Amino acid sequence: MEGRLIPEPQRGHVLELLKALGPTGDAFVLAGAQAMKFAVANARATKDFDFILDVIALRSDSTSLASVLMKLGYRAVEGARNFQFEKAIPDSAEIVRLEFMGPDEHKRQGDFRVDVQDGVHARACTGGKIVLAESDLHAISGRLPNGTAVTENVRVTRPHALVMLKCLAVDERYRNIRGAAHARHDREEARIHAADIVAILSAQQDLVGFAEKFRIQFGLEPDLGGRIKKIVEDYFKDLNAPGLLVYEEFLVNSSEASSDRRTIEGELGRAKEVLEYLLTAK
Repeated sequence: MEGRLIPEPQRGHVLELLKALGPTGDAFVLAGAQAMKFAVANARATKDFDFILDVIALRSDSTSLASVLMKLGYRAVEGARNFQFEKAIPDSAEIVRLEFMGPDEHKRQGDFRVDVQDGVHARACTGGKIVLAESDLHAISGRLPNGTAVTENVRVTRPHALVMLKCLAVDERYRNIRGAAHARHDREEARIHAADIVAILSAQQDLVGFAEKFRIQFGLEPDLGGRIKKIVEDYFKDLNAPGLLVYEEFLVNSSEASSDRRTIEGELGRAKEVLEYLLTAK
């Protein structure tokens, strides 16, 4: 797949960013829905780019991220405290938005932000250390905004680490920890993250091997492994568990066959079968 599903015009601008970063780009790991496009053939569309940053490497790097972003036309998103940046794409109604995250052990005391460099922060990300270790280089080809053909490498979260992040996201959104004002949006996000987990697992040719990789990654953070194990058991143990209930809601809301109960039930049964591989990853 090699990122061919990253849409234009955003693809040209992320290629521009990677080219401008040069070797510093190795400290950027693509996560979120964009990373799914390297693991799932028909991944859902998205135009935002989430990067988990190797904060330690970037703090000692001579490249000024703030200067690179400014030169390329990015500005900090208002209210985002320098961890989200965006720019308007010329001659288009489109934008490119970047969000930076960093391992949560580096966050400020009493704050959700991680200091990266002057003018650039990251949002604390549980499991970020694992993602930095569990990533691979992939090539993205396309054209820069000036029309020049180019191929750049980007680090991408491995599928089993992506599922870990999605488990955390399902739990956070389902519990609606942000309060009633965000309840509707959080429920929709919980549906999407549950569907992403099913999609990633469904794309695996070796689910036994995948489950083993999923288990082994927590050698870096055993306590997080225990937390993820509980989330998996609580959300996916049976058809009445919250994770499969929100996946059912996703199917009903998005499927052309939503009126066909047998089709929905068949897909839920299939999803439960692939999720069993997470449940058995001791």
